[in-house]
Amino acid sequence: MPEVRTVIHQHGLNVEPESDGQAEAWTSPAGVTGPEFVTHVHDLPNRQPRMTGTYHDHTLGISRLNNYAGLHGFYVIEGPREDQLGLPTGEYDVPIMLADKTFESDGSLHCPDEFTPNFAGDTGFVNGAVWPYFEVKPRRYRFRLVNQSNGRTFALSLSNDDGHDAPAMYQFAPDQGYLEDVVPVGHGGDLESLTIAPFERAEVVVDFSQYAGETFTVTNEAGFPYSGGHDGGHGGDGPDLSEIMQIRVSDDDVTDDSTHPSELSLPNDPGYDPDDAERPRHMTLGMRDDAEPPTHVLNGKTFHDGGDHARPRKGATEVWEFENETMHSHPIHMHLVEFRVIGRGEDGTADPAPNERGPKDVVRVDPGETVRVVTKFGDFTGTYPWHCHVLEHEEQGMMRPFEVVDGDSAGDGKGSGGNGTADASAESGNADR
Repeated sequence: MPEVRTVIHQHGLNVEPESDGQAEAWTSPAGVTGPEFVTHVHDLPNRQPRMTGTYHDHTLGISRLNNYAGLHGFYVIEGPREDQLGLPTGEYDVPIMLADKTFESDGSLHCPDEFTPNFAGDTGFVNGAVWPYFEVKPRRYRFRLVNQSNGRTFALSLSNDDGHDAPAMYQFAPDQGYLEDVVPVGHGGDLESLTIAPFERAEVVVDFSQYAGETFTVTNEAGFPYSGGHDGGHGGDGPDLSEIMQIRVSDDDVTDDSTHPSELSLPNDPGYDPDDAERPRHMTLGMRDDAEPPTHVLNGKTFHDGGDHARPRKGATEVWEFENETMHSHPIHMHLVEFRVIGRGEDGTADPAPNERGPKDVVRVDPGETVRVVTKFGDFTGTYPWHCHVLEHEEQGMMRPFEVVDGDSAGDGKGSGGNGTADASAESGNADR
């Protein structure tokens, strides 16, 4: 295959498979195309709820390299109701793209010479700058946060020299749409820190009006590789990255007509009803330890392994269960659809976190945990991937297809319900559940 090849995936879009920017639809500068390439022109209808999203390279085998080199950006869909909320606008509406890098002594990017299944940088990298500072006025700001790291999860907080004397982050939106309620994040809030896994997004409002002349640090308490605290902490022994950027509040005298975040009246979207689900599908996130190096897999298989795969019916509502059998957290992304998290924990029955109660397309699954989501397969038929969004894991093949079909749903499921039950091939490991 060509050394340089790319395919752009507009992350989070409800779009036909030919325009989805899938892993083997790549092209090269010399015009060589991948086995799933269809067209250079993609049809992106954008007929879906508002979101702050991202586009990024999705080329199988080198997406980790292309993303690490910077082939990504914001992809924003805005809705008419957004203007009615009283959110900060213009220069007070700030996109924040988070990443981590490691640099050589000459300033060039450092990347391992050989593939490693877990790689993280040791330097904070925000909007293309190393450990930057951002000057704000003493008023409210809207921050659109995207974690564009290959594999690092962040657990973000605001701090200053006085410890917890820092403004709260009020989260009002997850990956897509809006949350059920505004979630204050910080000391004394609903959450102590804002955990955001690779390619998750979060939109927050921060009120600096009472902090003129002060300086804050955006800190990170998540270690690498992240394991959700199941190892007694927040991660492994990878590069520590405890500080991300600095925020300096000016002494300017400004007016602010935006709505206080605690008073935001968010549009109410009830989402999908799990009682309408035609069938459950139980998916496992695992390791193939007999491979060298050990390989991350879904349902015991990699991207190119044969066997059956999930075939939901167009228009069907389904519940998917992701069971993590590994030692690390995995952010699972489903193409085409947005979903709602309906359960977490060892048996998948615990409530989702307050800032997960809204439309999402990436969900973090911690070790020993089962996460349950409900979604509806609307609008388009065809084959799409679902995968781990730690790019090094995805490169190993921690990605599987699902095919939206007309008529009855198919593919195997652990459990029963709807239009079919598991057959013997599911027990032999030859079929996705």
